[in-house]
This record gives sequence, C-alpha cells and structure tokens, in this order.
Amino acid sequence: MERTSLLDSPTAPVLWAVIHEDALLVPVGGKAVMAEQLVHLAEQTASRPRLIAQVLPFSAGAHPLLHASMTLMKFTEAPAVVYTEAAYSGQLVEEPALVEQHSSAYDLARAAALSPEASLDRIASAAKEFLTP
Repeated sequence: MERTSLLDSPTAPVLWAVIHEDALLVPVGGKAVMAEQLVHLAEQTASRPRLIAQVLPFSAGAHPLLHASMTLMKFTEAPAVVYTEAAYSGQLVEEPALVEQHSSAYDLARAAALSPEASLDRIASAAKEFLTP
C-alpha cells in the first residue's frame, strides 16, 4: 500500500504497462482471484492519469517481447536502463545500444497494442469472464 501511494504523488513517474492478453486469461489463483485482480487493475488505471495500461492482443501475433518481460526505466538525469526478466533470472541492461534495441521493441509492442481505452474495456471484459459461471 505504501508503494501505491507513490502513484498519487505530484512527482509520480509515468508507469506505462503493455500486458499480453494471455495475462488476462490464464487463471492464476482461481477465478475469483483473477476477477478481483483484473477489476483492481482497471480501477487503478482508470483513476490515475500517470498509470497507462495497454493490452497486446493475440491478433498482434509474434513480437520481440513475447518470451520475456522487461522494465524500461528512463530518467531525467541519468541514462536509460532496462531490466529484463525470465522465469528464473533477471538482468539489468545498461549498454546504450542494447537499451535502444529494447526501447524500440517496447515502442513496437505499444503500437501493436489496443488503445488505453480499449485496453480498459478488454481488462473489464476479462474480469467479467471470470465471474461468469
């Protein structure tokens, strides 16, 4: 809860997440837990202007970020870095050329994703699917 309060700060960073549609549909923790998590995600995204979520739909096909997750961090007074994560490992990438490759892949994923508004609708729809008997 303390970390969540950082998102309400006037100096809050922009948190822009691209979430593959798979993450909305694979039931982790059971149907009720998934529904609760998805509703929470939609509510938080809708209520915080510096929190943006986009859903990358199945129809986008293969993309460079398909098999791993990454966090791209850009700073005003330091070089950008990327943290990549797979099932059993993570790595901080500081090499400028590799950071640029990751940044380009992220831009392509955002371009292929649903709009933020359509993404909120898809998240809410997925939550309803878990609530339906």
